[in-house]
Amino acid sequence: MKVLLIQSNPKKNKFESYKEVEEIINAINVKLDFIVLPELWTTGYNLRPYEEQSEFENSEILINLSKISKQKNCYILAGSVFYRENDSYYNRSFLFDRNGNIVGYYSKMKLFKGLNEHLIFKPGDKFGIFETEFCKIGVMICYDLRFPEIARKLTFEGVKIIFVPSEWPFVRIDHFKILLKARAIENQLFVIGVNRYGRENDILFGGNSLVVSPRGEIILDMGIGEKFAIVDIDINEVDNYRSEFPVISKL
Repeated sequence: MKVLLIQSNPKKNKFESYKEVEEIINAINVKLDFIVLPELWTTGYNLRPYEEQSEFENSEILINLSKISKQKNCYILAGSVFYRENDSYYNRSFLFDRNGNIVGYYSKMKLFKGLNEHLIFKPGDKFGIFETEFCKIGVMICYDLRFPEIARKLTFEGVKIIFVPSEWPFVRIDHFKILLKARAIENQLFVIGVNRYGRENDILFGGNSLVVSPRGEIILDMGIGEKFAIVDIDINEVDNYRSEFPVISKL
């Protein structure tokens, strides 16, 4: 399963952010299975004016992502976007399948008061669990990572990969990396954290996107900077390791 991780730096203009990501995807000739983007990859926390910066049903950027997933015959986990629904705003992740259809969405449950998310977003009320041709996958968004009960719930629902789109600051990047490893080790599954990089106002967001195996081994560490990387993972490693060292089966 080939996964493209894009560690981008959102621009103030969301269409510029989209264009940069589109150019990266179009430049890659390798056959991909998944493309994964960071949290709030179109806007960062430059959310005003809300109506202009937010996405909505059939918005231009969501339609374009659907087209790319179909053209590339590839799943796209669209990190998360600032999403407007009725009179509420969400920090919402969308999964597109190979045919450009939206498989489902997940809205961030645990809102980070340090960036006033609780004053902007409405928290999600359902877990991010999606069926794919490879396995069930799960989605947590950034601050969700600090709550192990979410990852354990996803595990008990049969998830074998947890994706964690993030905007994690550099000052606490060690926490990000340790927590990704912890979630992988305690649940014996793959954890893929895709973190934004770059400075916004007085905050430096830390990159260091990671892919962690069910054994807790770091398969990929992207370090700092705007960049992308492709990793090939064998989903059978989840069942193999759980058979070899049966922790999850004992719970």
